[in-house]
Amino acid sequence: MEILLPDFVYVDGSLRGGLAVHIGDDGTIAKVAPPAPGATLTRLAGRALLPGFVNGHSHAFQRAIRGRSEYRQKGRATDDFWTWREQMYAAAMRVDPDQLEAISRMAFVEMALAGITSVGEFHYLHHPAEGGRYDDPDELAVRVAKAASDAGVELVLLRVGYARAGFGREPNPRQIRFIDRSADETLGAVQRLRGRGMRTGVAPHSVRALPLEWLRALADYAQAHRLPLHMHLSEQPREIDESVAEHGLRPGALALREGWVDERFTGVHGVHLEQGEIDGLGSRGATICACPTTERNLGDGIVRAKELLAAGARICFGTDSQIEIAPLQDARALEYHLRLQKLERAILGSDEGDDRPDRLAARLLDCATRSGARALGLPSGRIEEGLSADLVAVDLDDPSICGAAGPALLPTMVFSAERTAVREVWARGVKIVSEGRHIQQERAVRDFARVMAELWS
Repeated sequence: MEILLPDFVYVDGSLRGGLAVHIGDDGTIAKVAPPAPGATLTRLAGRALLPGFVNGHSHAFQRAIRGRSEYRQKGRATDDFWTWREQMYAAAMRVDPDQLEAISRMAFVEMALAGITSVGEFHYLHHPAEGGRYDDPDELAVRVAKAASDAGVELVLLRVGYARAGFGREPNPRQIRFIDRSADETLGAVQRLRGRGMRTGVAPHSVRALPLEWLRALADYAQAHRLPLHMHLSEQPREIDESVAEHGLRPGALALREGWVDERFTGVHGVHLEQGEIDGLGSRGATICACPTTERNLGDGIVRAKELLAAGARICFGTDSQIEIAPLQDARALEYHLRLQKLERAILGSDEGDDRPDRLAARLLDCATRSGARALGLPSGRIEEGLSADLVAVDLDDPSICGAAGPALLPTMVFSAERTAVREVWARGVKIVSEGRHIQQERAVRDFARVMAELWS
């Protein structure tokens, strides 16, 4: 057993001093309590321990296109999600299994350096670019899982079902690697991945990408096996228009009518939800996975976080397109986007005001930890006996947060900490980041640089 004694531990919504975190040999937290006199300790002076951050929505391969779509293409009057998607397709069509593994490893190492200890990989790159199937039909999923294992990050493989380019649209040849032949093929893959011992969830890509019979089959399987059910939900107005044209309902309303929404349902983005959909999602205990950095980058819009939380929904965060991997940035962006929209401050705080200046920061931090763990069905997200020892040590002397103390310490960390403040990270009790460096960092960077040269030279 290892006993960690930092200056502060985040428990029950606040930072507390005098507590040690006891890590058992099985990688779980044995207890959180003051250390016994004479106990052998690992003293973490000048550190605060937070729960490991949980990344609820990731497309690891998109790390390969960072910086390659930040311009308006020649001949286009505007640029948006749909034009960005063409850049994504270009990468998806080029990547071979070895390259995918290297790209994914780099993404997961970068996540760990930012304090992310678990990730929901929304995996839709399945098949060879030339058509057909790999000898092992799960080849690419296995490569992504290997990359996560190398990085020490807990993976939940959200196996995506994808059938078409959209309602009334011909198949897009650039989606050939995504598209399964039937719902049975998608569910067969989920079953095989579970048989390999992989943490797995079911992920119908979106209402746009699947006919209703597929959506029903995937949702029924997830509910029967009590698996996480994740799907893109109302990210773009065009998705809503297509849903109304096909089903007479918006995507959120369709999910509610069909009974797909419960506490294991996560709608990704949820930018363009109407109040009735928000109320239905909240009343059934659903989660919305906001991806503020990607939503800002793509011009998607702003998540109605205040209404969602008031309705009883949970909010977690995802890195999505990997344009930036910074969970605390996403946490504060959820609030900051609303401030710009409403011309007010402290939007997600109490409507009556608060006598605890750290309460808003705690709410955002819980979105980045416990809500994500709940969405992925993981025993983590809190520093609590019996849960995974997923921990992040923050350097209290980092220039971005130095000098903070008392009730200002937690808000300073949530609203101001740079990634440089993350100095040590434990995932399931194993230290994967030490003094700001990952155990696989040199290998990951070297292999990624080689792959980028191969793809884009």
